[in-house]
Amino acid sequence: MNFTKQLFEMTSMALPDVTARTFSRYLGKSEGYYGSITAQNLDISTNSLLFLSELLDQKSSNNPNKRITELQSMIAQEVARRMQTLETQNIAVRKLVMKSIARAYMNSEHDFSAPPIVIC
Repeated sequence: MNFTKQLFEMTSMALPDVTARTFSRYLGKSEGYYGSITAQNLDISTNSLLFLSELLDQKSSNNPNKRITELQSMIAQEVARRMQTLETQNIAVRKLVMKSIARAYMNSEHDFSAPPIVIC
């Protein structure tokens, strides 16, 4: 099962009222987004994953849920995986970007925000 379908299924377990249309809205997109990317076998955009994670955080603050925490962890791991596979053939550039992200995070106030994400 690909990440997109697994994410939808886990979201459905964490939030039982989720349909394909509401899931699309939870990703910050139009109601047909999930159906469209599934039909085309595309990945959910990184921005949409971050949007979903923020929405889950808000829902979790109202009603703490272990499945939501697991879902957010899954999203964070996917975003981290994507950041490590930047589309560049130059390993030096890839390392430079990754070091800059890590440095920016380490220089922050270490509050409870997500580390900075660079989308190339």
